[in-house]
Amino acid sequence: MPDHTIFNERPESQDRALKVIEKLGYTIVPRSEAEQKRGSRRAVLFENELQAYLSRQTYPYNGEQRFFSGGSIAAAVRAANLQSAAGLYAANKEFYDLLCSGKSLEETLPDGTRQSFDISFIDFEHPENNIFQMTDEFEVERPNGKFARPDIVVLVNGLPLVVVECKKSSVDVMEGVTQNIRNWGNDYIPQLFQYSQLVMAVNPDKVLYGTCGTSSKYFVSWHEDDKEWLDSWCRKCSPDGSIKEQDRALISLLHPERLLDMIRNFIIYDNNVKKIARYKQYFAVKKCMDRILLKDGANTRNGVVWHTQGSGKTLTMIMLTKLILRESMKSDSPIRRPRFIMVTDRINLDKQIRDNFIYTKMSPHRAKTGKGLIELLQDEENTVITALVNKFEAAVKQDYCNDSPNIFLFIDEGHRTQYGRLNIYMNKVLPNAAKIAFTGTPLIKKPKSNDKRDIESAKNTYTKFGPLIDSYTLQDAIDDKVTVPLVYEGRVVPQKVTSQQINEHLKHITVGLTEEARKDLEKKYSRFVALAQTEPRLNMIAFDLHEHFLTYVKPKHFKAMLTCSSRAAAVQMFYKLRDLGGITPAVVITPNSAKEGDDEENTPQTHKIIGDFFKKEVDPLYKNNYDAYEDSVTGEFVDPEGNIDLLIVKDKLLTGFDAPIAAVLYVDKKLQDHTLLQAIARVNRVYEGKDFGLIVDYIGIFKKLNTALDLYSDEQSGMSSFESADIENAISAVSDEKTKLDKAHRELWKIFDGIHRNETSADVWQERLREFSTRKDFYEKLSSFAKLVDFMFSSYELYQVVGDKKAEEYRRDYLFFKKLKDSVSLRFNDSVDFSKYEDGICRLLNTYVNADDVKMVIEPLDISNKAKMEEQLARLGSNEAKAEAIQTRQVEVLESHKYDDPIQYMTFMERINKTIQDYLAERDSEKYLTSMERMADDYRAGRNAASYPEVIMDDGDAKAFYGAVCSGIKKSLGEVTGYDEESLGNLALSIKNVVASNAKRDWRDNVIVHRNIKKELDDLLFDYMDEHKLGWSLDTIDIVIDEILMVAKKVY
Repeated sequence: MPDHTIFNERPESQDRALKVIEKLGYTIVPRSEAEQKRGSRRAVLFENELQAYLSRQTYPYNGEQRFFSGGSIAAAVRAANLQSAAGLYAANKEFYDLLCSGKSLEETLPDGTRQSFDISFIDFEHPENNIFQMTDEFEVERPNGKFARPDIVVLVNGLPLVVVECKKSSVDVMEGVTQNIRNWGNDYIPQLFQYSQLVMAVNPDKVLYGTCGTSSKYFVSWHEDDKEWLDSWCRKCSPDGSIKEQDRALISLLHPERLLDMIRNFIIYDNNVKKIARYKQYFAVKKCMDRILLKDGANTRNGVVWHTQGSGKTLTMIMLTKLILRESMKSDSPIRRPRFIMVTDRINLDKQIRDNFIYTKMSPHRAKTGKGLIELLQDEENTVITALVNKFEAAVKQDYCNDSPNIFLFIDEGHRTQYGRLNIYMNKVLPNAAKIAFTGTPLIKKPKSNDKRDIESAKNTYTKFGPLIDSYTLQDAIDDKVTVPLVYEGRVVPQKVTSQQINEHLKHITVGLTEEARKDLEKKYSRFVALAQTEPRLNMIAFDLHEHFLTYVKPKHFKAMLTCSSRAAAVQMFYKLRDLGGITPAVVITPNSAKEGDDEENTPQTHKIIGDFFKKEVDPLYKNNYDAYEDSVTGEFVDPEGNIDLLIVKDKLLTGFDAPIAAVLYVDKKLQDHTLLQAIARVNRVYEGKDFGLIVDYIGIFKKLNTALDLYSDEQSGMSSFESADIENAISAVSDEKTKLDKAHRELWKIFDGIHRNETSADVWQERLREFSTRKDFYEKLSSFAKLVDFMFSSYELYQVVGDKKAEEYRRDYLFFKKLKDSVSLRFNDSVDFSKYEDGICRLLNTYVNADDVKMVIEPLDISNKAKMEEQLARLGSNEAKAEAIQTRQVEVLESHKYDDPIQYMTFMERINKTIQDYLAERDSEKYLTSMERMADDYRAGRNAASYPEVIMDDGDAKAFYGAVCSGIKKSLGEVTGYDEESLGNLALSIKNVVASNAKRDWRDNVIVHRNIKKELDDLLFDYMDEHKLGWSLDTIDIVIDEILMVAKKVY
């Protein structure tokens, strides 16, 4: 008969754990013997073991090793018996310092003098010299006289460093976590946990670990990187030949060498919180050390660490710094007196990293200027320096170079393109430094050839910083509960033009402009980025966001962020939301004196909005100290007790800003690639009660989000798919780029043949460009040259081939020609100052472009779940290429065909309407919803003059499918002629039968039903095509099926 007791806690988990740990080399101390060693149940040390270990310690004197005196040993034991009244954190930190640094003791020497020597409590360098023990049912007396009894305690040299709670497989391991947290509370047994370095909760199938003070949400699992090592030890330690998850974790964390390594090198005290490395931080640091010490076969000390947003890159840097310092103390180490420079490209990241180092007592120094960086580097006592990357440019201009190989550059967010030229300067200032680039954003293997955006490829990042060291994807982080999943919700604000009078008013506003300039202005203000900032639309978003915040965010005691398309829009949203009440918003933007991002163009009115905000809201309290204002706002936002609960931004704080309390990101700004990934990571931090981070999208980022998340979650996203030959080929192509650059430079100068290069009269240079055709040629050639110069400064290899002297010549010439271009465009009126017209046009848009209530177009969706994501995409369109082809065919054809580019001749109203229609079509979860609604409106208004075959004259559904077939044929082939109407009518009836037989409750959202309908329609249309000998392409059939499905969703 089966014995049910095998599933009890003791045999299933606790007894098994004891057997595994014993085989790792620990001695089991029975409970009764353990109590004798402790002396009482209030005490937690094995003092005899500690004394025995300390008694073996020696100190050097006069060429010999002498044992410490009994008095010194007793003093060391007393020091280990903590009597701190300052609380658990302080006591634990005091003991940790004692454990890692030892204690200085004064000894009387044979010559009568007294001298101090250090005694250690653990031999970290030689684990075999320590005493490893464990005991179970470790009963400790509480202040009220009752007892608490941890299941297993692991001791090293008599010091209780590990506490383990065991649970049977049917009990959630989180119960063990809760038990540990309860036990270190003041009412229980904090005297045990003031020694603990590792705290574990285990059941046979799951293990979570943390350290003393870790909150429950930060207890994490361990996944061993060295699978071969783990498998070998599991085979040695398994009590019965089988291997449980509990066995794997206990071996990984409690193997004597690993345990001592974790304690010594991977624990930090950060701003009153004790932290222990997660497994990915541990292995990343180890791999970085192998790279730095040239042990991993990469033949370079440089490399890239890709760890997803929210996985603790800054702490990884701190732990790596700590380990390098430790390594440098070894007598045989190649590293001597190491120094560290933490490089970022954003002020807020620089401050964040500096603060983290300060919290861990590592005393960083901040380089405020290029000169300051040089001064800090010249003083070798400055071990840790933080600097913005642009400080290296100033250092280069002063010809400063430090060729020490003992400098370590840690570069944060190393994927960004601005590290291109400035990376070259870093190399010139610190040519022999080891460079480790950390990024939380995936590196794109290669931008699409037709993609004009400024995207840094993985290959370019590797050539700058060295091969990949370690990676950790978004999905890894979610699986490990290091970050929370992300949920997406799509909303749209329908807009429409209310009157054709907008065209007439525009003519009056733009009097004085040429026709071409007026068309340019129309194009600019009919783009969606302009329409998105109209007053009616912002009002609707404010109302919707306000309601959502008060019903979802505030009751859960979370906070939220809103990102806007412009600084002016951010200010407007601030006032709208503040006036609605119930929310305390704040804005963090750059003042008018500086630029924020590359995608913003301001008018006199928007400048005024921004300026008035600072004058009214910021200056009275902070004057011109905007850093202090930002620190105050972010501090209030991050603090759960702080008043600010909604942070409104444009670009600032979308990267490198940690606010775990932020649970919702409202998006009303176009984002893509790295910027999008970093923005959404603002809400994926773990926080009490936060099951997921919510993205509420008002602007339409869903498809870009899907593409970006594929990168974010894909370990192959450019990270490890390069052969060394790929890199070599990229470098060999450098000579081609050098040739292009030389040629572009020569051709630019050829325009000015006959003019001496030292000519100082601006008029001489400008007169050469008097003819428009010459100016146009100059503009084009300057544009080509500028792109190549920019590429030179982003490619270290190309820069090296070109050389310092020539590169500087190219840079100077570019600056000269750029200023010449600006002056001639102004002189010959090639560029028009639109600023005096723009405010009037904005007022026109606010008056005539109306906004309706916000609609939800995509229900909340777990974007971390790939299956659900694909299902949603299936609703948007079965595949991206097909959707784009269909959308192309949907573009309205103007009445006139005599122009090559008809869109240039559309009226302003038509431009705006088309922008709104395209935007809505892109946002709608059903691609043709808007066009179908328009057809329905026409039908209701009696504008439908189509005739139908007799066979379907009385069948409304069949008529609809007949129309769908005709519409699909017309979209694909341009006309519907030569078809037998009766046969098309019968086809429509067959289509109706296919749809009706498959359509069931909620079928519109059922991907399987969609697939079945498409398959049957495919067969039906192929048969019809064969029977009537039609030459339809596969594209035509796909388009007809899409039309049918859109109608079907209306009819059934």
